[in-house]
Amino acid sequence: MRAALGLAMLAGFFVLAVALFTGFGWAAFTLFQRGEIKGGVLLAVLALTVGGSPLLAMALAMWVTPRPEGVALTRATHPELWRHVDELARVAGTRGPDDIRLVGNANASVWERNGTRYMELGLPFVAGMGIGELRSVLAHELGHYGGGHTRVSALTHRATLALRLTAERFDSLGVLYAWARLYALVAASESRKHEQFADEVAVAAAGREAATRAMLRIGPVTEAWNDYLHWYVSLAAHAGRTPPLVEGFRAYLDHPRRVHRLRKLEPVLAEQEPTSVFDSHPPVRERVAAMRAFQPAAAGAVVVDAIDERPAHVLLDGTAPEQVADLVKVAGPPVAWEELVAARAPELLRWNAEKLRHAGRVSKIGDTLGAVLTALEQGRLHDLTGRPVDASLRTEQVHDAAVRVVTELLGCMVADQLVTAGRATPELNWGGLVRLRMPDGAAVYPDDLVEPAVRDANQVAGARARLRALGLDGP
Repeated sequence: MRAALGLAMLAGFFVLAVALFTGFGWAAFTLFQRGEIKGGVLLAVLALTVGGSPLLAMALAMWVTPRPEGVALTRATHPELWRHVDELARVAGTRGPDDIRLVGNANASVWERNGTRYMELGLPFVAGMGIGELRSVLAHELGHYGGGHTRVSALTHRATLALRLTAERFDSLGVLYAWARLYALVAASESRKHEQFADEVAVAAAGREAATRAMLRIGPVTEAWNDYLHWYVSLAAHAGRTPPLVEGFRAYLDHPRRVHRLRKLEPVLAEQEPTSVFDSHPPVRERVAAMRAFQPAAAGAVVVDAIDERPAHVLLDGTAPEQVADLVKVAGPPVAWEELVAARAPELLRWNAEKLRHAGRVSKIGDTLGAVLTALEQGRLHDLTGRPVDASLRTEQVHDAAVRVVTELLGCMVADQLVTAGRATPELNWGGLVRLRMPDGAAVYPDDLVEPAVRDANQVAGARARLRALGLDGP
């Protein structure tokens, strides 16, 4: 019922636009014929503004045609992946995709065009999940096929895009924006039903444990991927060299400190996820609770109890390294991660240290290590980060983000000074910022040095003493 209402609202929007454009246009033409130029111009402007803008937006949206992008994962090159997809499609009772693509963003989606079914798998999910968890992601997307959710997706995608373009670019009165928000409310409700259906397919086809683990892991894996791109892959992009990218992400995720942090992050992200009636997906915490309560056996389905713990990146065997590199905008000759970090880490440390120095100058705190430590001792942590851009964040979320950012930047400032002075050599560290190798062979972790002082003003004196012991002047 809601799906029909949503389509009716879309259709009504453009029918109304045609009617307004035609009506005002004919009235303007009539006035022009009578010689009433001023009134004709006014009605012509109304015709173009009120009725013409949705039609122009529709014309722009018609140019947006979904096309398969990314790396093609064919049956010939990736038979093991297709074996899982075919098996899950049989369990889900639907025809599987005709084309599977590996894309660079943390997402998974399916769509249809002219009867051809496409599936896109995000590299972060395939590289960062276990096979059991990835099977749940695959089963969820197959559920959208089985539920018929992709049949009208191209039509609704274009119409929704046109509606949004109209509301954002051409609606000076705000009337069309209100219509767009009302449509979003109706469409979101129907979309949430689609997601619930697909989640139930995931539980039945991949197993309850795999489905809930995958759902909770999506957020942390996405954050981990973004961090990996920022601190590690950026080195490769600036150097014009290509390290083993998938293997690097696995090493990042498998480091004990990352494993611990990501496990702690799962319930936090699920609990803190904001909700809105306009959301097209239910919040993760609600989806996980529904998965745990769902009884597929009662519906005649078979529950899979075993979960394949093997890393899913083995399913990428057959993907050329340069294809993976192209997804994350990296190019150049191969290089080992250790060699890359040794060569490029000083530049990255200096660049991030300058960010903190700039924040110190803007906030009038000062741009030296000693000035930043004094500000932390005075409880002025948030003066360094400023007000959050997202006003919906809770106080504790803002504070945690400030602690994380200042810890990273202050660690970079410390490391930059030590490396520039020739007192330390940067080395690869998958557990955080670079590891610093001192002349006596000792290993120093700059983020560990400064984090206590960032979190607690009472710890600043101890941090000063440790930094002086390393030979730094001025802290």
